[in-house]
Amino acid sequence: MSLRDGSPFRSQAGFTLVEVLVAVALLGTIATMVFASLVTTTQAVEGGREHVAREQTVRKILRLMAEELALSKRSLAYPWVGMNGTFEGQPADTLAFLAMSQELSTSTMKEGETIRVVYTRERDRLIRFVRRNLYTLTDTDETLDQMELADRVHAFNVRYYDDQNLIWLDEWPTASKLPRAVLIEITFLYPDATPWTVREWVSIGTS
Repeated sequence: MSLRDGSPFRSQAGFTLVEVLVAVALLGTIATMVFASLVTTTQAVEGGREHVAREQTVRKILRLMAEELALSKRSLAYPWVGMNGTFEGQPADTLAFLAMSQELSTSTMKEGETIRVVYTRERDRLIRFVRRNLYTLTDTDETLDQMELADRVHAFNVRYYDDQNLIWLDEWPTASKLPRAVLIEITFLYPDATPWTVREWVSIGTS
């Protein structure tokens, strides 16, 4: 039997160099696509986890703020104050009231101590100021505490419900009574992300 090059019986077991190169190129392309997809998926998962972790932290802060506000007191000497403000075109409100020290308080405060609390936005931070000694004549480091509640804050907006006139107000104008409810809105802005807002409704006591 003839084994000449033109014979229909010649061996088909080998691959030409061109075929090998094409196969390697295809495998490389597929590997690149799979790797890129894996990286994108991993980044999306990590980004989702970071967002969830941030939101859980913020929700915890809002719940603690709500608890403190719900137990706030009316006092003519230290009135309940809600001021409307802006910084760089975004809401930067200030809220001040009397409350009983609780979970948000620092370890230096006594259990059940009446404190003066101020929430406000300073640039991209949400700050909580606490005045422990209400009867001191000066603001000293010993009587005024500062705690950063959150960063990357794009806006801090507070609204107040007047149950007598059945309207929502941007400021609380009277010291003679407390608002029936408060709406807290905090907007965050992280790099390479769109702003997202979290809200907390708070019913205020009638003490």
